[in-house]
Amino acid sequence: MQFENFVPSAEINSIQKNIKIKNEGVEIFSAICAGKDLTKYGDKVDKVMAYMKSLGEKAEAGDIKAQAEINAIREIQIQTPLIKRLNIFSYIGDYQNVPYNTELRYKVYQLQGKMSGQQASGGSFAFPTQVWREETLSTITITGGTAIDYREYASGNVDSLGVMQEQVITSMFNQMFYNVVYNMYNSVKSIAAAGGLTVFSEAAGINKTVVDNALKLIRRWGRPTISGDYSVISQMEDFARFNTNSGGTTFQLSEAVMEEIRQTGLLKNYRGTPVVEIPNAYNLTKIATNAGIGSSDYFDTMLPEGLLFIIPKTNFSSPLQVGIKGGITSLSGVDLNLGINAQRFDIEFGSTVIKEYVPMLGLISDENFSVNK
Repeated sequence: MQFENFVPSAEINSIQKNIKIKNEGVEIFSAICAGKDLTKYGDKVDKVMAYMKSLGEKAEAGDIKAQAEINAIREIQIQTPLIKRLNIFSYIGDYQNVPYNTELRYKVYQLQGKMSGQQASGGSFAFPTQVWREETLSTITITGGTAIDYREYASGNVDSLGVMQEQVITSMFNQMFYNVVYNMYNSVKSIAAAGGLTVFSEAAGINKTVVDNALKLIRRWGRPTISGDYSVISQMEDFARFNTNSGGTTFQLSEAVMEEIRQTGLLKNYRGTPVVEIPNAYNLTKIATNAGIGSSDYFDTMLPEGLLFIIPKTNFSSPLQVGIKGGITSLSGVDLNLGINAQRFDIEFGSTVIKEYVPMLGLISDENFSVNK
């Protein structure tokens, strides 16, 4: 986007198209759409807006070059923050992003043989060997998109553009995150039901004894982090209180805990373990029964509310493997059914749970909330 030498009354056909992620014009226009502070950009803001309005007028009149430039700018505005949000998978598992012509593969390491032990000097000894297998992630595709109205650019109605783009980003991210979390929950629950080694519990409410036992088991793998939706994280506030009488009928919170709750509304640490809330947006197209105050209805959430994760930082591979193939791809054109300009975005991804590593993951489910969305 070359906006510095732009003159509103001049033809823009001679202006060289230069759309890059780090382009200052794209950065400024993205900040305008997002409603951010524009003070540091000075008079460049007016130049960028004049440029985009002129570009919108040309695009509305059928200028293919102007349409392509606007579509490229929108692509950057959606792809860049979406890719940044997808990095959350590095926090809860092993995350990889490979080219489109590359398979999504992961390795599972195992130890065989005998570990170290007492041995006579000069005698024979037993030793372990490391073996591994490589497997492939099967993939599915999440698709989102938006209708394009070039008149919004021509009129400078950036508020609507920002809302539209944020909705695409949020819905695509949440749909992918839900798919990964739901598969992980089903995998761990199935292994537990079959008698496999797991740190898994499912009951009504989040129980302090269960959380304490899970922390004791998981912490030996590495320092863990407790994370989940507000509905489960908020239940942990009662865990930090202490008795003030022998009968156990009066409780108080320490000053440090009260300060944490005062500042953020939530407990931030429990038994030396960070407590992190996972943002959970509403699905504005779905109503949940009895989700409001009392027995009233309200919007359903995009992600399960009742899952509490206890994830350690280890030197091993993570039980959860997530991969994206080909990044985020997009395509713009005219929808022949509706007769409107549209732009679609696709993410091809796969996820799986390595059953041998499941004992390193703590998962506590509150049955009061549905996992199936």
